Amino acid sequence: MAGALGSLTYLAWLPLLLTVAALPRTSDLAFIGARLFSSGAFPWNVLLLAAMATIGVLIACLVGALAEAALLRGAGRGTPRRSLMRETEAAFSVLLVALLPTIAALAVLALGVAGVAPAEFAAPDIGGPLWARIAGHLVPLLVAVAVLLVVGQAVGAAALRRAIGPGAVPVAASLNAALRDLVRHPVRRIGLALASILADLLAAVVAFAVLRVIWAPIDVELAAGRLASPRALLLLVGFVAIWLALVLALGVLRAWVSAWWSAELTETDEAGRVQMLGANP
Repeated sequence: MAGALGSLTYLAWLPLLLTVAALPRTSDLAFIGARLFSSGAFPWNVLLLAAMATIGVLIACLVGALAEAALLRGAGRGTPRRSLMRETEAAFSVLLVALLPTIAALAVLALGVAGVAPAEFAAPDIGGPLWARIAGHLVPLLVAVAVLLVVGQAVGAAALRRAIGPGAVPVAASLNAALRDLVRHPVRRIGLALASILADLLAAVVAFAVLRVIWAPIDVELAAGRLASPRALLLLVGFVAIWLALVLALGVLRAWVSAWWSAELTETDEAGRVQMLGANP
């Protein structure tokens, strides 16, 4: 259950959103952008949206921290004589600091999109899809976001397991130790971070494919205006049940990734202690 809670703050919500909600068209995006920038409330409306996004990120970090702390405690890796609330506080601080570089890069990317998109909207459609043309101008920023996401995952996972556990240290010390660990073992840490991210993405794609197949007959019923029919209601109940089952499956994946990180870091720490004992008999 803790893994399922963590997956909901990560990717488990995305397949449901992409299945149920229609993706905005290019004209919709153009209309929204024009309304934002031509409004008399500009730039306060944009700042309000940014503030709401910030609050959303903070809430997601808090729920994710609770899930990670519960996973570690459930695996017997909690801090002795420390409550779950204190564990969550430590995990929240680690997750937030580890995410800050990625969030900053995303903010710069959003500014880049805002600067490039108006010209591409007005340009003739001769260079491929609109999103591809916009992305072509922002390749360095996209690469920076991807790199910072992977590095943040590696640093955050290592720091979390030093801020929580029998040998728990303060958050600042855990982050410093995680950075040193990444420098000493860059290939293994980055490889594990990449593997976990790719596993999550693959699981989300599979969940999306399953939900799309189940949603197709429901979409037919909705288009025909038969939402209250017994068949439509039964299909909706089945759809929700299968989505919840998929969330639990993604929760198992989160628990597996958490256990993998714990085992990897424990193995490295034990190897380091053996090496130190061998050097100082």
